[in-house]
Amino acid sequence: MKLRNFQILLLFGLGLAAIGAASAQSGRRSGGSTTTTTTPSVSGPKTIDKKPVVQPKIQLLVGINSRTPTTTVPFYIFDTVLDNCIRRLGEAEIVFVTSAGNQLNRAAAIKAAKSETIRYVVVLDVGSDYVDPRNQAKNGLNELYVDYAVFEPETAKVKMSGRTHQRIYQTGRGGVSLPSKNSPVYSDYAVKQAAREAADRILEAFDIKVRDDW
Repeated sequence: MKLRNFQILLLFGLGLAAIGAASAQSGRRSGGSTTTTTTPSVSGPKTIDKKPVVQPKIQLLVGINSRTPTTTVPFYIFDTVLDNCIRRLGEAEIVFVTSAGNQLNRAAAIKAAKSETIRYVVVLDVGSDYVDPRNQAKNGLNELYVDYAVFEPETAKVKMSGRTHQRIYQTGRGGVSLPSKNSPVYSDYAVKQAAREAADRILEAFDIKVRDDW
C-alpha cells in the first residue's frame, strides 16, 4: 500500500516537473523573440524638378468692320484681312488671339473693351484711296489701306492706332495692270501683306517682334 502511494506521489511530482519545464521553455522562447522594424534608407535629399516658368499670355480680341456703307471694297477682302491679321498675331508665342468676327465697328469695340478684364480689343477697317479722286490725283497711285486700333481692357483707352498702305493693282510680266474706271484690281499679295503689316504694328505696341519667314 505504501509502495502504491509512493508511486502515485512520484508520478505526480514528475508531472509537475514536466509542466514547469515546459512553461520555462515557453517563457524563454517568448522573451527571446524580438520584432524587427525596417527603417527606410535615405540616400539624400529628394530632388524636386523645377517647372518651366510660363510667361503670361497677351490676349487679344480681334474683329473687323465690314459694314461701312460707303465702301466699295469687295466683301471677301475684309475676311482675308481679318484671317491674315489673326494668323500673324498668333505667330507670337505669348499672344492668344480670339476672333470677334467681321461686324465689329469702333463703337462696339469700345463697348467690348470696357467689359473685358484681361483681353485687349482690336478693331480693323479696310478702305481704298481709289474711291476718293483727290487721293488719286495727290498720290498718283491707287492704294488699299487697313486701319487698326487697340483698346485697353476695362478703360477702353486707345493703346495704339494707325494705318497700313498697299498698292491695290497687280504688276504682271507685261507691266502694270491698271484698275478700270469703276473697278480696281486687288492684289491678293497686297491684301495679305497689308494685314500682316497691321498685325506687326499691333505687336510692336506690346514690344513683340515676330521673325518673318516670307
